[in-house]
Amino acid sequence: MTDPRAVHRNWRDSDSYLGHDNAIVWPVFMPPAEDDSRPHRCLTHLNGFAGHSLQGGKSTDYHAHANAEQYYYILSGNAEVRIEDSYYPVQEGSVAYFPPGVHHQLIGKDNPDWMQYLIITCPASEDMLAEGQPRSEPRVLNWRDSSPEMGNFGKAVTWLLLERLDKNNPSTEQPCLLAFWYLARGSLSKGHASAYHQHDDKEQIYYVLEGEGSLVAGADAFHVREGDTVYLPRGVAHMILNDRHQDWLSYLVVS
Repeated sequence: MTDPRAVHRNWRDSDSYLGHDNAIVWPVFMPPAEDDSRPHRCLTHLNGFAGHSLQGGKSTDYHAHANAEQYYYILSGNAEVRIEDSYYPVQEGSVAYFPPGVHHQLIGKDNPDWMQYLIITCPASEDMLAEGQPRSEPRVLNWRDSSPEMGNFGKAVTWLLLERLDKNNPSTEQPCLLAFWYLARGSLSKGHASAYHQHDDKEQIYYVLEGEGSLVAGADAFHVREGDTVYLPRGVAHMILNDRHQDWLSYLVVS
């Protein structure tokens, strides 16, 4: 049996299709499939990580996922997100979280420009959705609403955006995640690096928002830049470094 290894991919390398009525979808990482052995079919806990583009003035379909939770991270553009009967403005840096069974829609009627965003999805088990279990609520925020932290991950500045509903001593105002572990934004100034570490209980995805640098994962080292995504299986030690860019190297950590 071979040791698990990281997978490096830019969202622009994937084959796109039209989905959710008006969105162009770039599937970056997906679960394995019997008839598809390509490396990006690698997810074991999450069941989707994709880039989306929505034409200005258009909207997606209004829908819900009965057995999965999901969030959008807005990369560029302005729109409204509808969550049941409530509407929230979103822009670059916004996160919109939808618990299982909650209807949602992205509305771009007042935005003349294309909107770019990520959609990350995770299945929720029957036990999590059983009667009597804690229920999560939708959440919309911008990373700028959160307070930065330092010292927990080497020299990285981090902003914890979403965390588990059942976490003891929560750090955010509204813990909400059921099956996801957390979503965080990180930044590194020139010459600095995160701690070299591994997670034996969870897979992770790093997505580079701006700048360029290097990501070391086990025996592999990747040059990463805006739009690059690195999948990290459980048990693969890793670190990210700003060894190339004069300004900030900023990224998301999805787990």
